[in-house]
Amino acid sequence: MKLPRNLPRGRRLQPYSRADAPYFRSAGFYLRVGGLAIVVAAGLSLLLLRAWSIQVLHGKQYAKAAHRQAYRTVDLLGARGAIVDDSGQLIADTTWHVAIDADAASLGSRDAHGRWHPSALGLRELRRLSRLTGKRRSALVTRIEHDVLHSPFAPAVVIQHPSAALTAYVQERPWKFPGFKVQAEATRSYPQSAFGSEFLGLLGEVSPQELSSGAYKSAQPGEVVGQSGVEAAYDSVLNKGFVQAKVPVDSLGRIAGALRVPRQKQPPTLQLSIDMRLQRAAQNALVYGMQQSRLNGYSPTGASAVAIVPSTGAIKALVSYPTFNQKLAAESPAYLGRLYKETTTTPTLNRAIGGGYPTGSTFKPIIAEAALSAGIITPSTSLLCSGSYALGDTIFHNVEAGINEYMSLPTALEQSCDTWFYRLGAAVWGHDPQAQGTLIQQWARKLGLGSEPPIDLTGATTGYLPGPGRTFERRFGFPWTEGQTINLAIGQGALQVSPLQLAVAYSTLVNGGKVVRPHVGEAVIRNGVRSVLPFKPVRRVHLSPYTSAIRQGLYAAAHGSAGTSTSVFGTFPIPVAGKTGTAEPDPVSSWYASWAPFDHPKLVVVVNIEHGGYGAQAAAPAAKRIYQAYFHPNGH
Repeated sequence: MKLPRNLPRGRRLQPYSRADAPYFRSAGFYLRVGGLAIVVAAGLSLLLLRAWSIQVLHGKQYAKAAHRQAYRTVDLLGARGAIVDDSGQLIADTTWHVAIDADAASLGSRDAHGRWHPSALGLRELRRLSRLTGKRRSALVTRIEHDVLHSPFAPAVVIQHPSAALTAYVQERPWKFPGFKVQAEATRSYPQSAFGSEFLGLLGEVSPQELSSGAYKSAQPGEVVGQSGVEAAYDSVLNKGFVQAKVPVDSLGRIAGALRVPRQKQPPTLQLSIDMRLQRAAQNALVYGMQQSRLNGYSPTGASAVAIVPSTGAIKALVSYPTFNQKLAAESPAYLGRLYKETTTTPTLNRAIGGGYPTGSTFKPIIAEAALSAGIITPSTSLLCSGSYALGDTIFHNVEAGINEYMSLPTALEQSCDTWFYRLGAAVWGHDPQAQGTLIQQWARKLGLGSEPPIDLTGATTGYLPGPGRTFERRFGFPWTEGQTINLAIGQGALQVSPLQLAVAYSTLVNGGKVVRPHVGEAVIRNGVRSVLPFKPVRRVHLSPYTSAIRQGLYAAAHGSAGTSTSVFGTFPIPVAGKTGTAEPDPVSSWYASWAPFDHPKLVVVVNIEHGGYGAQAAAPAAKRIYQAYFHPNGH
């Protein structure tokens, strides 16, 4: 066939062999072409389905993966929950303070192990800041290394608490300090200033030992947790962990944008049973009691007081002296470091719950309860109160050497006759010589002595309740004897009791036998809803039917004509029942354990003044001031 020469180039026909013509018209040709079309259509369909799956079915999943590749999580310290007193007044809160942060990525780099190393440029920038602040460059490098190791993408804090002048200088000259920025950080604030260190406690970065021990189950390295007090006991409530912020990074993992901090939820508020007004009054009362001690020629080294509701165990005031400045401890790392190193005055020791002392005569109601319950005596049993009591070659003396009269239990408590209780200790020993007087220890343990009080604070002591056995012999090198029991009968010797333990014991004697669980936590407030914390009694003790004789004797001790604290409470409008205590050896410690009102107890108050002299001279006057603040007699 002859083709025209004037056909357009694009439409020019393509010749083919005459021999192939039948094939292109055959069914096999069309079958192959159709099959190829089906394959192409199937491939395109698969691609479309895959695209639909990625975009629609798994779109969110892949978007999140892409987001994770574009952003890095940064752990920032969040706000802690507020702490308020029993009336809702703020004791501790969270505020924001400025700090100078370093851009670690611009000042150096991390190695394969995640350790940060400064570059030459970074060292020059750090040297400039070092000269300005007076801090060693090596210290600044160490701070950055520490922060980068814990949180590689978070800003590294180099100056924790810069002065206002330094802050303004750095902010006004960003071109001069390109690797540094002034930022706001969350910190604990104390609206009441130096108040409540005894029960609030301290904060600090969680240590590797604490992490491995499981003390803080949800804590992460670098997190700030409560180290003592309610900050530690209620850390799981107050501390909601790190805030998960985001920072954009490029394909090489370098920071490529500003830190994005999400909006934080308000953490719960912890309400305490502490009465802020009574707490301040108790602080002033201890200072007054120590002044009275000095006027009487003594040199007190410390003091403590506990005011507790005997029916519930709620602590209304908890005071220890000397103490420390809670606000300064949160603001100054140097001051905090000195606190932990101070071993002479031990300001971090909460003497009210962690101090152990012989109780002196405040122990007498406990042995009286033991003897009454065992039927060894009755309230009317008459024993001699003399100037001295002899056991073999050992002479035990009474404070009043010239006295010589027979007394019943209430009178012996009113006048606090030592020799009367020496004889009672001997009667307990003679009641069951095989038991070696351990009836006293049994009852002391029932009332809470000799074991750690289950208080919601750290640092409570178990004290020491001496008795027969290898422990006593190893500790002192001689066996337990009847003389030891007689000495224990008036709270002397190796006995060690904290003011809190004695407060729980007296609460049990006046509330009918309920051993309360002492606590400073009262409720947790979440989103305006107040949830009261449960504190069930430790146990119930079956008291003697004659326990009222002990209570009557302690009322007479504060209001009777010959009472040991009548000079303090004789004209006090609120009926108080209490026992003075003078613990030896010299220098003596001054005790007062009491409750009020006598017939309907609302508050138990125990005061101890270390090396403060006689109980009526220092501890009792301090306790009176606490009662005045609580009851407001005569409108004061």
